[in-house]
Amino acid sequence: MTTYTTTQLATRALRDLGVVGAEETPTAADLAWAIETVQSEVQMLARKGIPVWNGSEVSVPQEYLTTLSRRVGAPMATSFGLMTIPEAEQVMLLCEQNLRILGMTGPTGTTQEAEYF
Repeated sequence: MTTYTTTQLATRALRDLGVVGAEETPTAADLAWAIETVQSEVQMLARKGIPVWNGSEVSVPQEYLTTLSRRVGAPMATSFGLMTIPEAEQVMLLCEQNLRILGMTGPTGTTQEAEYF
């Protein structure tokens, strides 16, 4: 399974925003700031009870990469003047819904048992 580091996630978010070209490397200052934002936003997601990449803060599974990049990129977009804070809040809420879906346990195919009193 392909996984990504926090640095790779931060770089992806900067690329998704168009701040850094697809084959460019972010400046040290931009990357440090993006990593700080990623770490802060991941902590916020954890406080909201949203499962984040199967509980690992070190490696991001591929299925989380795009949605998580959008979620952590929205706060960055306001700093670059790419969207307003209300617009970013809407993007963040939509991404959080998808992150909750990714964190859900799928159907097992077994019959649920219950006790009736």
